[in-house]
Amino acid sequence: MSAIAGVAAEISQGAAPLVRFARANARLIAGGLLIPNLLSLLTMTSLVDIGLPPRTEAILLYASVAALARSVPFALIVPLFVVVLGFDIVRTLSLMFGVAPVEFLAAIDRAQRIQFFASPLYAALIIAIAITSVAALSCLRRRAALAGASVPALFVLTAGFAALDFVGNVSPHYHFGATMGRDQPVRSAADVSGFAAAAGADGRNVLVVMVESLGFLRDPAARAKVAAPLYDPAVTGDYAVTAGHAGYFGSTTSGEMRELCNTRMFYQDYVATDTSGCLPNRLARRGYVTVAVHGFAGGMFEREQWYPTIGFDRALFGDDLIRTTGRACGGAFRGACDADLAPLIAAASRAPAAGDKPRFIYWLTLNSHVPVAPAEAAADFHCGDDGGEFGRVDVCRMAELWRDVFDVTARLARDPAMGRPEILIVGDHAPPLWSKRGRAQFEPGRVAWYRLQPRDAAGARIGQSAIEADD
Repeated sequence: MSAIAGVAAEISQGAAPLVRFARANARLIAGGLLIPNLLSLLTMTSLVDIGLPPRTEAILLYASVAALARSVPFALIVPLFVVVLGFDIVRTLSLMFGVAPVEFLAAIDRAQRIQFFASPLYAALIIAIAITSVAALSCLRRRAALAGASVPALFVLTAGFAALDFVGNVSPHYHFGATMGRDQPVRSAADVSGFAAAAGADGRNVLVVMVESLGFLRDPAARAKVAAPLYDPAVTGDYAVTAGHAGYFGSTTSGEMRELCNTRMFYQDYVATDTSGCLPNRLARRGYVTVAVHGFAGGMFEREQWYPTIGFDRALFGDDLIRTTGRACGGAFRGACDADLAPLIAAASRAPAAGDKPRFIYWLTLNSHVPVAPAEAAADFHCGDDGGEFGRVDVCRMAELWRDVFDVTARLARDPAMGRPEILIVGDHAPPLWSKRGRAQFEPGRVAWYRLQPRDAAGARIGQSAIEADD
C-alpha cells in the first residue's frame, strides 16, 4: 500500500505543473480573448441576431494587454485595458452609425442629452460592457497566476478568432461611413430629383423633410406602405409625385451637408469655408425667410451654431417645440414628437401679410432614431412580436414612425397656409440597426427620396413616376 501511495504522490506532483499551466492559460485566454470579445462571439452563433462590424484591431489589442499582464503591474494593466476599451467602443460605434471618429468625439460633450438608460438595448449593452470588463480584468489581476501561460498559444487562438470575426461580420452595410465618402462625387437627392433646380425658381414656399434613418427598403410593398399618404388622390390631384433613391455616406450631419450644401465635407470643416452655395443661403438671397425645425436639442452636433452659418434665419429645436406641443417622444433621443409638428411647420410657413416673403422650411425628423421607442407612433402596422409585414419588430416600428412623417407631410402639402410648396422628402442614412436581418432589408448605401412638385408649377410633370434609380 505504501508503494501505491508513493506512486500516487509522484503522479500528483507531476500533474501539478500541468494543472497550473492549464489554469494559467485558461485565465489568459479568458481575460485576453473570450470575455472582452463576448458580443462578437455571439454574432458567430445563431443564438442571437446581432450585427457588429469586424473588430480585428480591438481583438488583437485585448490579447496584447493580456500578454503584458504576465510581467507588468496590474496598476498599469487597468488603464491600458480602459484605453483599448475606449478605442473599441469608438471604432465600433463609428462604423455602426457611419460617424467619422472625429464627429463621434465632438458629440461626447453633448452625450448628457442622450438618455441611454431609457433604451433597454443601450442599458443592456452598457451593463454588459461593465460586467465583461470587470470579469476580464479579474482574470488578469494576478501575475503569478499567469506566469506559466503560453503567449504564442494565446495569439494563435486570437488570430483564428479575428479571422472568423472578420469573415462572419464583414458587410457592405458598414462601408458607407463619413470618412469613406470624402473622395466620392456628390449626387444628392435634391439634384437627382430635379428639386434643387426648381426650389425658389418661382417664388413659392419650399419644404425639405430629412427623415431620420429612412433607408431604401428592398421590398416595394414595404416602401409603398410607408409612403402611401403621398399617393392619396387629395395629394396627387395637386402634385406630381416622383420617387427614387440616392447614395449616402456618413451619419445625419453628413446627410444634411449632402442635401443642403452639396458636399461630403465634415460639417465643422465645411462651415469654416464659403457656405454661400448652401440651399438656405441661396434662397435667402432670393428673398426667402429660412427656418429650420428639429425635435432634439440644438446643441447636439452644434446645430444651433452652424445652422445660421449655412443660411437659416431662425431655428426651432426640441425645447421650443415641446413647450408648444406639450408632449415628448422617443427613448434615448427624447424630444418633440414628429407627429405633432404639422401645425408648427404650417405656422412657420404662413405669411402674416399679403406680399410677405416666401418661406423655406427645413424639417429634420427625430423619432425614428435607433433604437426607437415602442408604441409611440400614430400609425399602426400591427408589428406584434414578429414584425408583421416587415418581418422584424425594429424595422416595423421604424416604418410606423416614418409613416407618421409622411402623414404630416401630406397634410402640409394640402394646407392652404403652405401655398402648394415644392417638397422634397429624403432619408439621411440607412438605419444603423444592431440586427443583421434588419439591416438586410435595406439596400446598402441608399436612401429613399420623394418629390412633390406642384402641378401648377412651370414644367411640372403630369402623372406619378415609378421608383427611379439615380444611376
